[in-house]
Amino acid sequence: MRTPIQCNQCSMQSICVPAGLIPSDVEILDKSSREPHLYNKRSVVFSEGEALNSVFAIKSGSVKCYTIDSNGKQQITSFHMVGDIVGLESLANGKASTYCETLETSMLCEIKLNKLFAQELPKVEGNLMRLMSRRLGNNSKHYLNIVNTSAEQKVVSFLLSISTHMQQHGLSRSEFRLPMTRTDIANYLGLAVETVSRIFTALKEQELIQTKQSILTINDLSALERRVA
Repeated sequence: MRTPIQCNQCSMQSICVPAGLIPSDVEILDKSSREPHLYNKRSVVFSEGEALNSVFAIKSGSVKCYTIDSNGKQQITSFHMVGDIVGLESLANGKASTYCETLETSMLCEIKLNKLFAQELPKVEGNLMRLMSRRLGNNSKHYLNIVNTSAEQKVVSFLLSISTHMQQHGLSRSEFRLPMTRTDIANYLGLAVETVSRIFTALKEQELIQTKQSILTINDLSALERRVA
């Protein structure tokens, strides 16, 4: 693994460190609270129910979070990509509420909460609360989407949400890697795999998108947005 860059040089500084911290605060955060980890594809970052006193900022790669029911069936609850922070739900009781597994080789920066909070940096704590509130809002939006929209709208909304995420983090909105499988997408959206594949095929035939291996290109963003309006 390469020597990790410092917090004040990291492109994710605006995510992990709220604006307004003075340089000495950033240095404290850097030295006391963070530890980078490199994970191979399909590595488990944390498991449901395990004690968890850290959150993880995704610096590269992607993960999926899921639960497993009494019959051993996996239910994906969320996907997270570069710029996201996972493990926020553990703030409630110190335990992971889901499994978290990498979809590809990924670099995650572990932020150790006990050491972080010991520094008494209220802006950091406030930022974590805002991130948690935003996560709850996104979850509510997802579940409403599952209930109230057609299969095509579910898939298109999913692609647009990733597109928007990429744009928010300074990446291309129209061309990006789609690291999750069709099976995972279907699981997350509550659809059959065949339905998801059929919708992807139809969108490609209509020349709205194109795919090459794991790279997805959006040819007509406005047309996709009209599909979910």
